[in-house]
Formats: sequence, C-alpha cells, structure tokens
Amino acid sequence: MARQPTSTHRALAQVTRMADVHVEKTAQPESLAPAQPVTAADVVVIERLILHSLNNATGKILLVNEIAELDERSDAYFADQIASAMRRADWQARFAPDDDEIPQLCRRLLADANDFVVASQFLANKLFEQMSKRAQQITPGDFVVAVFRFAGASERQIALLKLDPDDQRLIREYRIVGERLTVRISVAQNLLPESKRLQKCALLRPAAGDTDFEVTLLDTQAGPRSDGVAAFFYRGFLHATLAPSARRRTRLFLSCTETWLAQRAASFTPAQILAFYRARREALRGEAMSLPAFAEAALASEGDLQRDLVAMLSSRLFEGDERADTFEVDRAAAETVTRMVTLELDGGLQIRVDAARFDELAHVDGVRTAEGKIRVVVESLTLREVASG
Repeated sequence: MARQPTSTHRALAQVTRMADVHVEKTAQPESLAPAQPVTAADVVVIERLILHSLNNATGKILLVNEIAELDERSDAYFADQIASAMRRADWQARFAPDDDEIPQLCRRLLADANDFVVASQFLANKLFEQMSKRAQQITPGDFVVAVFRFAGASERQIALLKLDPDDQRLIREYRIVGERLTVRISVAQNLLPESKRLQKCALLRPAAGDTDFEVTLLDTQAGPRSDGVAAFFYRGFLHATLAPSARRRTRLFLSCTETWLAQRAASFTPAQILAFYRARREALRGEAMSLPAFAEAALASEGDLQRDLVAMLSSRLFEGDERADTFEVDRAAAETVTRMVTLELDGGLQIRVDAARFDELAHVDGVRTAEGKIRVVVESLTLREVASG
C-alpha cells in the first residue's frame, strides 16, 4: 500500500494550532426535500465521501484521515451537487494516454475504505499544487471526493468536486482523534443549498474492463484554447484533454441559431421566423443534426443565408482544425424546444404552448402590421390567472 502523503502530518500539526478553523454545531435538521419530483434512476446514493480543505491563499492544506460523517441534510446536499453536475456538465474528457497516475488513483477510490482515503489525499495534494501555482487567482475551497451510484443500480461512479468556500451552508467540524484528523459535515438548517454555485466537477464512470474511465466534466472555464488559470482543473490537475459532448454541441446550436436569427429578425417576416423555428424543432428530433439540411429547411430558397448560417455554426460547434457539418443531438437539451414552444414578446410576455398543438392554438400573421409589429392571436375556451407559490 502506498505511503500516505507527508503533508498529512504537517496538516495535523497545523490544525492543532489553527485558531481560524471554525467549528460550529447545529441541531439535527429535517431532511432536504428534492426541488422537483425525481425517479429512482435519478436519485444519487452516496456510498463514501471525504472532504479536504485546500487554502492555497495561506498555503494551508487539511487532509482528513477518515471518511466524512454526514447527517441526512449534508448527505442530501452533496447528492444534489452531484446530480446538478450531471445535468450541467457539457464536456467529455480523456486522460492523457501516456500518464496513468490519475486513473490509477481513481481506481483506488473504488477499492476498500483505506485505499479510498489515501488515494483522495494524493489527489488533494495534486490539486493543491495546481492551485498554489496561482494562489492569487484561484479561489481556495474544499476538495470533495465521493463514490456514488444511482438508486437501484449497482454500478459505482466517482465525483471529484472543487467547491468554493461556502461557510454559510456547510458547517465542518474537524476533530483530532489520536493522530488522525476527522471531519463531520452538516448543513445550515435555514439556508437552501445552491448547486449552481458548483463550478468544477469531474464525473468518472468505469469503462469496459475497468481499465479506463468515461469522464464527464463540469468546468465553466474549460475550452480547448483555455490556458493557465482557466485550465488548472482539467488540464493541470486531471491531465485531461477535452472533447465537446453532444449536450454541449446541442446547447451551442440552440444559442448560436438564436443569436444568428436575432441579428436578422428585423428583415424577416413572421412567417419566415416561424419557419426557422419549426425547422429547428424538426431537426432536433432526430438522432443527428445535419447543418446543411437544417439550413435548407429553415431558409428555403435563400442560398447565401444558408451558407452563412452553416459556416457560422460549423465554426462555433467544432473547435480548432476539426470541421464537420453533423453532430449527435442530446435528447434532454433538445427537449427544451421540441416539447414546448415558448414565445417571448414585448414587455417580457411569454406564451407557452405544447409544440404538437402550436399551430392549432396560436395564430401568427404571416406579415407585419403597418407599424412593423407581429400580430399573435391565441384562442382558448378558458382564461384564468395562475397564482404562484
């Protein structure tokens, strides 16, 4: 078994004299209710979790020696963080083929509890080293390592989270038992967790044969052209390269087509605008998106505009020397427009209609009024105001 990092002992010495380690206790809180209904397949079950404190601004690192103690609320807090990362992550990553150190440590996380602790400490040291190189640019925080699975499934996965400081919500109670540092984590009862604050997380799923991992990355600074501080997590720490996922390309396609149309909408008739959106919905219902086919359907008989649209989309969706005109559609991202049509009008007014019934329920004049406005007529047998809350 590998020897524990020597900085563990330095951390133990530090914590005994650190007056700035904040220790609080709270009453046992009620469990956190999920923000929205979820199925069993969506429920994250945390099997083991550990939290190390990385303060690169002061040069102090606290490496915990035991799996963290979680109460019901803190367990739900971290499960929500992982579930949020699953929903938001839009990069795929590959470990460097000539460097197996990080994958080996990650494989040890799935072994017994002692291997999990030691491997997490090595990983924490590696992340701390990267953070310390730019101590004034990178925010200190917690490094959380978790082994989890989904309810009803046996496959175990790994989450590596770099959390920015959240002393209002997370209450960490450090203790020294003999020469071992432990941490008990609870969540403030009067504050809801903010999973969207999570900026960096790697989700690792064992690939066939357990010799490699499928890596999904949440990193708001990531990009093939990013360098320095922007790449410290995925490139400096993980030694990984990026590949846009189907989710990222589908989201980029939606935002880029919206921007492209907004820049030209004033010269389009309402009928042309609706035709563009209708073609976009239809194209997103397929397994793969052909940019030329979409452009032809969206901009009939407008060859110059079609070529302009395809060129813009290809340059934004495919990085570097990679140039293609087809990408895989992510179903969850596509359904934000294929299931419901949401029209935004002046003053923030929105109309939401089931996409299958849009033509039946909403009527948009094909040409603008004399004042250049778009006339929308909605027919309904009912009319009621919906109270929120």
